[in-house]
This record gives sequence, structure tokens and C-alpha cells, in this order.
Amino acid sequence: QLLRNCYNDSIVSDLNPPLPLTSSYANSYERLVASLVELGSGYINPWSLNKILQVLPKTPTEEFGRFAKWESTLRKSKPDTSAYPDDLVGKWRVEDEVGGETIGVSIVELAEEGQVEVSPPMQGLRWRLDPGPTHLDTCTFQVLSDDGTILQYRGFVDRGARLESRFSGRQIVVRGAVTFQMRDGEALFMGDDYRKDMLPVSFKTATTRFIMKRVSEADAEVRSN
Repeated sequence: QLLRNCYNDSIVSDLNPPLPLTSSYANSYERLVASLVELGSGYINPWSLNKILQVLPKTPTEEFGRFAKWESTLRKSKPDTSAYPDDLVGKWRVEDEVGGETIGVSIVELAEEGQVEVSPPMQGLRWRLDPGPTHLDTCTFQVLSDDGTILQYRGFVDRGARLESRFSGRQIVVRGAVTFQMRDGEALFMGDDYRKDMLPVSFKTATTRFIMKRVSEADAEVRSN
């Protein structure tokens, strides 16, 4: 009946048995359909992955087939990304380093909608997160010093560590470089979405490293005092 449906309809999207089957025959039918999907049969095109995912794999090959189908569907979908994710909003302890030595510590708050708040006389500008092509995302924020210099902090955060921290509560760590900048530079060639947050600047020096970690509200209050 399955072969007849494929011949008559060209494409079969319903993976349910066309006729009532006993338990043993139903099991064989599910394995047959799963194999057809796994091998890429042009006649079997399931409209939903729910049926496949509900069928327990009988062999390692079937398990890999299920995973390949899930990964293919995931890659075709558009990721739900935000330039200002909620898990990065909050206060951070930022340590500036030169040659492996800490030269300064400050508390920076990455607020909602890309706002940056720091202690006077410095002034916070903007921050954003840009997804990377691999497992690392780029977190950038800018601060205006009292002498007019723009300090840009650009670091990398592991995407897997961010996801894992939502369940384990482990601390998120961002590491990167600090650049001392002046207006009119490479940001002019970036997209409109990037320029909305980051000022157009060109790098002059890039000798300072930084590492920043999330801090609790109580810890941030003590350090600010």
C-alpha cells in the first residue's frame, strides 16, 4: 500500500500506516519509513519531524539518521538572536590587564536596549552582542573617558557556556581586547544595525586586554562604595 501511494501521489507526507497493523507489523513499518527518510527517498517527505522523533532508534545507524534529520532542519531555520540578550544584562566586574598584570578594576552595567552605565567621570555609550560563525559570540561595549577618548571593549563569549549557565548558574566569562579610538574609521563599512550602536572609530592602539565576569548586586554595591 505504501508503494502504491508513492506511485499514485508522487510524494507521501503522512508517515502513519495506511492500514491498521498489529504490533509487530507496525514496528517493521516504522523502521521501513525511518530508513526511507534516512536514505533520502524522494517519495517520502514528512511534513513533521514529530513522528520520526517519537520512534525509538533500533540501531546506531537509525540514531545517526534521526540526528542528521534534526540537524538539517535546524540549519535551515533562522536563529532567534537579539543584540541585547537578557542573560548578559546586568553588572559586570571588568579587569583591565597589561602583560598579564591587572592594572584596573571597574563595575560596568550592561543595561537593557544596549545602554551602558559606568561610574563618573566616565560615561557609558552602547553595547551589543553579535553572533559568530562558530561557537564564539562577540560582545562589544564602548565607554567615553573624561578626556574624550573612546574606549572600546570587544570580547568573546562561548555560546555553549552561555546556554549551560542558564541551567547550572555558572558564571559567564568574557575575554578580549581594549582599543583606544578616535572617530571616523572601519565602522563606516559595517552594517546599519552595527552603526546604530557603535560609533564610527578607527583603532590607534590595542595593547590592553580585559576579562569580565558577572557580579551580584550586593557585590557590585560593596565595590562601588
